Amino acid sequence: MIGTQSTRLIARAIWQSLLLVTLVFAGLEFVFKLLDEMKSPYAQYTLTQMVGVSALGLPRRLYLDLPLIVLIGVAAGLGGLAQHSALTVLRASGLSIGQILMKAIVSLVPLLVGVLLIAQIGMPQAEEWAQSLKSQYTRGDSSAALWTRDSNRYVWLRGDADGSIASWRHLTIDPDTRQLATVVDSEQVHLDSGKVRLDEAVQLQMTAEQIVLTQAPLSFETGLQAEGVRWLILPAEQLSLSELWVAQQFLRSQGLEVRQHAQVFWQRMTLPVTLTVLALLAAVTAFGSFRSMSVSTRVFAAVLAGLVFKYVVDMAAPFTLLVGWHPSLAVLLPLVIPMLLIPRLLRQ
Repeated sequence: MIGTQSTRLIARAIWQSLLLVTLVFAGLEFVFKLLDEMKSPYAQYTLTQMVGVSALGLPRRLYLDLPLIVLIGVAAGLGGLAQHSALTVLRASGLSIGQILMKAIVSLVPLLVGVLLIAQIGMPQAEEWAQSLKSQYTRGDSSAALWTRDSNRYVWLRGDADGSIASWRHLTIDPDTRQLATVVDSEQVHLDSGKVRLDEAVQLQMTAEQIVLTQAPLSFETGLQAEGVRWLILPAEQLSLSELWVAQQFLRSQGLEVRQHAQVFWQRMTLPVTLTVLALLAAVTAFGSFRSMSVSTRVFAAVLAGLVFKYVVDMAAPFTLLVGWHPSLAVLLPLVIPMLLIPRLLRQ
């Protein structure tokens, strides 16, 4: 009986604090996003439309804030129980510190599972809707241009997030002479079933003796698909977990850079581990002698450690890319900071 009641008590305190902290972060992020939209020199929409764009952008911003939200929420929730001597009563009833910490982590299981679901079916769609709505009221072309590689062709294309291509230009290199062999340009592009059809394509064929200019429809095999164009056009942060995984395989098959997509993918996959460790760090602030360190001081130390952790992760991401380490290490290695701090706080 005491086990069930204690679990409910701890879970209620933690989730009430998490809800309050989330509302505070949501309000701050909404205001910051709204101010950014107001200062944009390209925006041509009303305040109501601006509010809609800012609201749709909130899920991604809150997702990035989750480590700090969990850290502050758990520290405040258990700290409140400690101030009212509820934790003392639980320990007197026979629960150890380890059991209380385990109950705190168990109460966060819905969140730990939910972050993966949100990364798959919630946040990317909201961000896409926000960008789509914003593009309707922004001056200029909403499509993006980039260089990529398709087999032996070096391709410049302008496309949209739906996978459509507005412009196509590619170069081929003679493998023997390493000189430019052909240049093809077209503004009418059709991509379907592994083939590209270029209407009214302008083609330059270059040899040592002459340059031949022709204008005629062209059709050829391609490794690009509409999904591949989408993965290339959109920033990695706007893709879902499944899209990030498949995009890595596609980019790797084309000999393209996959590190950014891999980094975002593993940051999201390891987020439950990160939240668990930070929740433990926050939870231990409620224990120990208050004569050596007050509750407020302990919460402040936990938040400070969380901020240091966040900045270390931000710096570790480009470092792991430079040295060629596995992208997951950019998150897992900085976890050493809270792991070392947890036993020290318990001894205080």
